[in-house]
Amino acid sequence: MTGQGVTDSFTIAMHPIHDADYDHVADRLIYQHHDNDHDDPLSSTAKALSAVLYELEERQSRELFIELPAEWLVRSDLLPTPPGQVVIGLPRDLEITPELADSLSKIRERKYRIAVPDSTYQAMGPGLQVLADIIEIDASRPLEIERLKTLKAKGHRLLAEHIHDHETLEQCLAVGCDYINGHYLSQPHYHATKPRGRHGNRAAQLRLINELYREDADLHRLHDLLLQMPHLHVAILRRANSSYFGQSQLQSDLRRAIQVIGLNELRRLVMTMSLASNMPSSHITVRLALIRAFMCQNLAEPFPNIDPEDAFTTGLFSMMAALLDEDQDTLLAQVPLDDGIIRALEHHEGHLGAILAICEEHEQQLGETTPEHTAERLQECYLDALDKTATLMGRL
Repeated sequence: MTGQGVTDSFTIAMHPIHDADYDHVADRLIYQHHDNDHDDPLSSTAKALSAVLYELEERQSRELFIELPAEWLVRSDLLPTPPGQVVIGLPRDLEITPELADSLSKIRERKYRIAVPDSTYQAMGPGLQVLADIIEIDASRPLEIERLKTLKAKGHRLLAEHIHDHETLEQCLAVGCDYINGHYLSQPHYHATKPRGRHGNRAAQLRLINELYREDADLHRLHDLLLQMPHLHVAILRRANSSYFGQSQLQSDLRRAIQVIGLNELRRLVMTMSLASNMPSSHITVRLALIRAFMCQNLAEPFPNIDPEDAFTTGLFSMMAALLDEDQDTLLAQVPLDDGIIRALEHHEGHLGAILAICEEHEQQLGETTPEHTAERLQECYLDALDKTATLMGRL
């Protein structure tokens, strides 16, 4: 299909990190592309963070150790949140330029912790060493007991890695290591992604990014742009309902979800997932989904007991599985939608289910009208949905 490509697949591994009491307190994110020609560190990191922060649910309260390339470290707007749960690792071969040193200082000011390989720490001058919160120790090599005690005395925490037997584990604990990581305690968990096509509406995506960074960003316009990007739509709903934002009620409406996470978090999410290029829907399919969503909304408006926004969400999510190339059951298990919407999507139950069924029947030109919705009323709703979709997609 024109405008579609295939993103390279990759695998992420979550390596469990334990504290001195053997509690699983953190995970180290490791990622690898299956495409040998892939050499874009910014995109690689974005894909991994996109999967972990906005798709996986397993690490709700644990800390995340993530090694970031220099290209990412100088982009403070892309740093994952919340800072208290994120430990930023420096690559072993990182060249610390004056610009990068300044960025690291600002990262520390924002309450992020920085983890540094021991070899990198030793090559850093005293002025940079103070930026390191955690020193990563290679436990497969003989431990320098006195030097490790000195590091502890300076206030650094120690992460012992590559622990493969009980004797090494005991030695690391004896010198005061705060974190321990290695196959001896626990095996990593792997998550493989399948290749996906790229989002067909690149123009809308670029306009979205432009709108996000305007000083007078228009939330209404952002909402309209995001409706054309189903993968972002789902990610925003999941982020708004994550434990970080502590919502007492499920947020299934995109407008409300945007208000919950706020502009800065929205920028971070959109930029991360745009760099990841993990948005597979085509322009044509998005148009069909929006027409159905607007028609559901139009049909619901005369009824005081049906929320038009819920009807819109029902119509849109009835095609979200196709838009994202996902199984519907899997998608509904991941997205916190209202029970009424889920029943409508799964079984066409309730008022929302009836409205969805009417829309689907009208699209197939097979359905019979109901007393509440004459043929004329159906056609009016459909034509209005066409106009709204054309207006929305035409101005974006």
